[in-house]
Amino acid sequence: MASEKGGLLARSDFPLYVVKSLDERHFLVAGGGGAAKTGIANAVEIYEIKLVDGKVYTSSICRHDTGTQAIMNGSNFYDGRHHMFAAGLDDECHVYSLKYKVKSPEKNKPAEDADSQVRKRKGDDSVNDKQESVTKHITFDIEEINKVKTDFHKDGSFQKVVQFSPDHSLVATGGADGYLRVWQFPEMKKLYEVHAHKNDIDDITICPSGSKIVTVSRDHNAFVWNAKDGSKHQELKWPIKTADEFRYRACRFGLIENKKDKYNLYTISIPVKRSSQKPAPCYITMWDSSKFTPKKMVNAGAEVLSSLAVSDDGIYLAVGTISGSVAVYISFSLQKLYNVKEAHSIFVTGIEFMPSSEGARAVTGEQDFTLLSISADNTIRLHQVAPRNSTISHDMVTPKGTKE
Repeated sequence: MASEKGGLLARSDFPLYVVKSLDERHFLVAGGGGAAKTGIANAVEIYEIKLVDGKVYTSSICRHDTGTQAIMNGSNFYDGRHHMFAAGLDDECHVYSLKYKVKSPEKNKPAEDADSQVRKRKGDDSVNDKQESVTKHITFDIEEINKVKTDFHKDGSFQKVVQFSPDHSLVATGGADGYLRVWQFPEMKKLYEVHAHKNDIDDITICPSGSKIVTVSRDHNAFVWNAKDGSKHQELKWPIKTADEFRYRACRFGLIENKKDKYNLYTISIPVKRSSQKPAPCYITMWDSSKFTPKKMVNAGAEVLSSLAVSDDGIYLAVGTISGSVAVYISFSLQKLYNVKEAHSIFVTGIEFMPSSEGARAVTGEQDFTLLSISADNTIRLHQVAPRNSTISHDMVTPKGTKE
């Protein structure tokens, strides 16, 4: 249960590196201790959310062991029948099918005496139906259906990111060798590869139309690629002149006004070098998705950003930091709406908004947003804001040549 701001929702028995919403009331987490023989599990675990007396509770409903490999990154979608989850395990991409399953009541119950059976027959049948429906619950069958090696670095190959295209026909992967590789799904047949960066690819995002892929890297660069053939479209130019050098850490597309054909690109940037005496700030940037020019920037403070997420309706943007803090911004204005210092004891490894649908709001308590955050501290924390009319002031930076 999570009652306070950024409260503890659940505690796992393994470090968490991936969190993904599945539907209005289910989400998955994944991670583990890796190949080290420490007894720490490597697993995918699915939780169910319930609202009881105005408070959000969650419970684990199923779990799948991933052997000696821990899942460190992932992407998912729902095809109308079941969920697909692509996950990075070392230098491989494993594809899992997550199928809904109704678990029935235990059949091996003690025999009832004749009097009790007579009382039930005389009673209302709807009571019996209600009791059975309460006992039944939804769970998932998790099955690995494919895997492919996606990174080929000679000295420590590792997949760092995977993303499905919006139409689910492509999978894009990146990792330690700096190559962007695009695969045909579900066959996982490689369509093309591009030596996109000179260092690790840290993040990938694919635009809602499916026409452009953005990559960001530890080589300090961010590029836009044509999804059809992998040709370079353009580079994202750092929008302001600063004494400190920055690199892009993560990227996400987000809808504008919940319209499928209008969207922005968002990036988070962190300083290349850190100074304990005078730490440089981190930045969140909103980019025009047609020209890939900066529209707005915000100084996100001196805590180093580690994670980025945008809500499915495009209204909210969330970030996590290496010191465990979580913040949420209104995406169109980059105004900070919510902030919890050190929600986790160590760095935030993942953040994910639950769906914004009416059904999801009914499950999570009619909040403006419901955000999940995870960490290698094994905890899942809940962040919510009740509907409000006011906004909070922020430290806005407008790049040269752009308008407020």
